[in-house]
Formats: sequence, structure tokens, C-alpha cells
Amino acid sequence: MGTSMSRLYVVESTMTATGARADHRRPLQAAEVEAFARSLASRLGLGAPAGTAESGGRFTTDPLVRALAADLTRHRGRSVVIAGDAQPPAVHAIAHAMNGVLANAGRTVVYTDPIEANPEDQLESIRALVAEMQSGAISTLLVLGGNPVFTAPADLRFRDAIRKVARRVHLSLESDETSAECQWNVPEAHFLEAWSDARAFDGTASIVQPLIAPLYGGRSAHEVLAALSEQPEKSAYELVRETWTAHLPGNFEESWRRALHDGVIAGSAFPQRTLTGAAVVPPGPAAGGSDRALEITFRPDPTIHDGRFANNGWLQELPKPVTTVTWDNVASVSPATAVRLGVKTEDVVELSLSGQSVRAPIFVVPGHPDDSIGVTLGYGRTMAGRLGSKTGFDAYAIRSSRALWHANALEVRKTGDTWRIAVTQEHHSMEGRHLARAVTAEELARNPGAVQEMGEPPSPGQTLYPPHPSHDYAWGMAIDLSSCVGCNACVVACTAENNVPVVGKDQVLRGREMQWLRIDHYAEGDPSNPKHSFQPVACMHCETAPCELVCPTGATVHSAEGLNDMVYNRCVGTRYCANNCPYKVRRFNFYHWSTQFRAPSMRMLANPDVTVRWRGVMEKCTYCVQRINQGKIKAELENRRVRDGDIVTACQQACPAEAIVFGDLADPQSRVSQRRRSPLSYGLLADLGTRPRTAYLAKVDSPNIELAEPGLG
Repeated sequence: MGTSMSRLYVVESTMTATGARADHRRPLQAAEVEAFARSLASRLGLGAPAGTAESGGRFTTDPLVRALAADLTRHRGRSVVIAGDAQPPAVHAIAHAMNGVLANAGRTVVYTDPIEANPEDQLESIRALVAEMQSGAISTLLVLGGNPVFTAPADLRFRDAIRKVARRVHLSLESDETSAECQWNVPEAHFLEAWSDARAFDGTASIVQPLIAPLYGGRSAHEVLAALSEQPEKSAYELVRETWTAHLPGNFEESWRRALHDGVIAGSAFPQRTLTGAAVVPPGPAAGGSDRALEITFRPDPTIHDGRFANNGWLQELPKPVTTVTWDNVASVSPATAVRLGVKTEDVVELSLSGQSVRAPIFVVPGHPDDSIGVTLGYGRTMAGRLGSKTGFDAYAIRSSRALWHANALEVRKTGDTWRIAVTQEHHSMEGRHLARAVTAEELARNPGAVQEMGEPPSPGQTLYPPHPSHDYAWGMAIDLSSCVGCNACVVACTAENNVPVVGKDQVLRGREMQWLRIDHYAEGDPSNPKHSFQPVACMHCETAPCELVCPTGATVHSAEGLNDMVYNRCVGTRYCANNCPYKVRRFNFYHWSTQFRAPSMRMLANPDVTVRWRGVMEKCTYCVQRINQGKIKAELENRRVRDGDIVTACQQACPAEAIVFGDLADPQSRVSQRRRSPLSYGLLADLGTRPRTAYLAKVDSPNIELAEPGLG
């Protein structure tokens, strides 16, 4: 929101990665968010006059509201207010009204028609369906995808209702809880195996093309519906073509091929709508949280979503962005609430709501709102496959249609039991070290060398390490902590690219996770609302690597291009290298994890360009050496040097924020060289003299100076 930097304010009722990246964050009970929004709107001249009870209750004099309103007003046309998906209609209406007075038409907010063909109230629709099934009015039910027996609100009793339907058919990718209640199960073709079409958020249409033929004879929803129509023999390809025959301009074949080639249909975006009339804040009292009453919030899980990905081992073992929990969901509480309830992390409690109850393990999360318990959906499944069944607890069991996203009057009872939680990071303090460095824009303007002055200075150039031979290329990486949002996309990409195995909860509990790349999460300051940082950490490819000197078999060696290579057939598993690595980025194969790739379908999962490692072998990040070699071979065939951007590592390719840059440090014009020359650049633990090839750019915050006093934002 400034001339050079944006500013992010977040008000939320559960600790999220977005909130962790905010310049100012306020944890609030979900029931208090509407009051906060009304108070902010009144400061912008909307709704009830500022200072009245209807304008926001206790937030009418809140310093954060006052400063935020002033900041938004100063940046009209360059600011936007976003209401989360879990917010009630009133909060969305208030956000819409605020955008009406803040937005510069076409710059920050664009209005179009909804992309749903027939928009309707989904909750009322499923209520009506359940009522008809209960009454016996439905004789045949066709469920196209989804798993409503598991995900439907508990008070609707969908499982009981579906059993009263005489004929039940389920189209699904896998056998799940809904499949168990149906007599007919039709295998669904994956979206990468099927023809279809779709629209983007702005209405732009695209033809969905399959990458492969269905592996297991699956059928798409188009084909199932066609089988029940007057065109039972038509394929999805024919059906999609017929649909677009009347909509593509000019010669159909030419337009069809152009749409397939471009990936989108040109000119198919919905026109922008100009709204008439002033934006109005809906009338109503400023709701607020009840005094000391516990509430519960429900959110999709950050890795397995609503449970549809529960049988995906990569996602089950992927650490959650804030807690680094794997293979489980937890009941998140603030440190103060944990003290009030007399519980600690791994204590099992019984959560009771509206006559329903479920047992869940506690996890203390700094920054979580007080007097609130946050749970994620998707776990506790009974028919999710070998990996997804019987993991975590089923939060759907206490989620009602009257309170889909949060509910008050939660009762919590200690059970005296404990549940071990597999986390990949035991603590979130930097213990006085400056690992993930951060400065404010103001500090950087005053002192450009502020980042380098943090912590111990790098070790001087003298070293006892022998010199390494030089080469035309010098590979390196730079990671911008200002851009990293801790989403873990890079971790999944690295796992997929490099055949990294899944080891299971028991091995993660023993500290034997195998991911070559991890995202460290740090929290500093007041435990009730600390400042957060995310830091991706993989092998640093040190120029003076401590791991290389201690290997008795020469399995870890230094290449002429600066890579810390692993020669797997030399490794005998002494693990000396792991003991000598200050970054703890080396992984040891305690078991024959590579047997995961022996099943016929799993063989297609493995990347043929990367070796599948065996038991007793140490492994780690290689800077995607297979991609480096592919880039070099292509350049040699074209009789040229590798150009900047020719080689993209898997983590770099997957990063949605472009926080990771890889390239040739021998090229002074490469992006990685330019980043390393930045005043924000520093080496992790560079004071040890390791001279890491991976550099970090410190996070730059843009706090509002009006909220500089601790506790105001």
C-alpha cells in the first residue's frame, strides 16, 4: 500500500500462513470478526456512526481499527478488503461496502457474473435432498463425485437418509464412506484422464484435455450422465465438442484447435459489470464473543483439504505450514487458553457441541485467539485407503448445518489420555540466533547494512580446506524470505521430482522424515501474537562442506561446478556426514523405502531421471542435478552456454511466489548473482565458515508506524 511496498493487515480466528505473513495481525474469536468489520466500516463513513455500540462494540476505540481506517483512506484506489470464505454473509456484505468506497473501478475490484451456471444456496439444497430421502420421495440417487456421507453436516444425518433410497449409485475416484452406502460404484476417471471444460474466476473458459487414457477404465461425469440420456454411446470428447459447436466463433475446427493449443478460449471472459447504487452496510447489532465462553472454528485442512486427499502419502507426511504436524489433525489453542484449561500439547480432550462429541489432541499454537479452539476437517476417515483411514479425528462429527464454520458454547473435558503428535520441528524459537532475518523498510532505509550486522559476521577467507577446481559454471540459489509464504509447495515438488519416499508417522516421531527440503517456522515476541517467519532449508552446497571431509568412503564429494554430490553406490551409511552438517539436511534410509515404487501403478509415479535409493544410503538435495545436466546437454547441442533461466529446479518451478531463484553465479548478470549482491543477502550460519552456495534475502516488513507501540497490531 505504499509507493514501494504493500502492507498486509490480517484479522483472523485461527492461525494461518496468511496471518503469519501479515505486517499487522489481530487474533480474534470468530464471533468478534463482524464487530471488528462494522467498526472499521464506520471509520470509513459507512454504517452506524463511529463510537456507537452498533458500529463495533468494544472495537470503536481500538487503535488498530483507527490506524487501519486511516491507512485505507490514504490509499483509496490502491487498497482492497477481502473477507474469508468462512465469514458469514454480513461480513461479506460489509467488505463489499468498504470496497465500494475504497476501490478504484477496474483496479482493485472487478465485478462479473458468477461462474456457476445455476447459483443456489448449497446448504438449503442438501437440506431439501435429505428431507426428500427421509420421506421416501427419491427412488434412485446418483452421486457424482464427492463424499457426502462423510462431509455432510452431522445434524442432517445423511448416512441414515441415504439408506432409505432404494437404488444408490456413486461415481468416485476411490471407494469411500459414500461408496459403502451405495449398491453401484462407478470408477471415475481422474481429471487428467478425461475431457471436460471449465471456467476461471473471471469466466474465461478452457477445454480440459486428458494427458493419458484412463488407467483403470474410469468414466467421467459427462459419460455417466450421457448414459442416462438419449445419447448413451457418446464419449466425453464428443459431448464437449458438441457443447462448444455453437459457442466457438468462425470455422469450428480452426477455433477448436486454437482453443486446445492456447489452453483458453479467447474472448470468453465475462464482461465487467458496473454496479449502481451506493454500497450499504447491512443493519444489525455488532455481534461479539461471549465473555470467557469457548468457541470452536472449523477449517479445511491445509494439506488434505476436506478429506479428499487423505490417502495421499505425500500430503499426509507434508508438515502443516504453522504447526509442522504430520499424519494428524489437532485441536489448536492459544498458550493462555491452554493454561486456563489446564492442558498442554498432546493431551487428549473431549470436545462436545450440541449433544455430539469427539476426542482430539491439544496443540498449543502461539498467535491462536484466546478462548477459541481451532480444528481442521478431513481426518478421522474410516474408508480412505491404506494410508488415509484411521488417522486423526473426525471434526465433521460435531459440525452442524447451523454453524458450519464456528460455534459457541463448546464444552471441553480433559480425558487424562495423551496422543503422540508427529511434528518435524519441535520448537519455534530461534534461541537468540538470527536464522530467518527480518528488517523493516524504515530500518533498511536508515541503514542498508542492517541485515549483515545481525548475528555473527561470516568467517574470514582463510581456511584449511583444500581448493576446489574451478569450472565454467558455478551453481547457486537465492531464497527471498519476503516472498516465501510457507505453503510447502516446494516440498511436494521436491518429493515428486526426486523420488523421496514416505516413511509414516512412527518414523516421523523418531525424527526420520525423508523430505530433502523443509520449511522452518519461527515465532518471536509475545506468545499471544508473535511475529512469524518461514524459511525453506535444503542442502546449502557449501563451498567448504563439513560433510565431505568426514566421509570415509568418498561418497559425498565436491564437483567442479560447486555441487555437493552424493555417490550412492559408495555410501555405507556411517552417517558421519549427517553428524557434521550444521544445517541437518541429510536424510538416512533406515528401511527399504524404495519398495514403495515396486507396485505397477507406483512405478509410473517414480521419476526415471532420478535414482531410487536403497536401505543404508544417505541422501539429500542435489540442486536437481538431473535438470542441470539436461540443460547443459541442450546448450552443448546448440553450441552455447547455459542461459539464465534455462535450468529451473523443482522447488523453484513450484513456488507460487517466485521466492526461489537458481542459476549460475559465474554469470554476473544472472538473477541469482543479482540477488546475492543485494544488501538483504546473507548466508545461513555463514559464521561457521561453510560458505553456502544457497543465500537468503532477509524478510522486509512494512509496519504502520502508528502501530509501533507493542500490542497494538
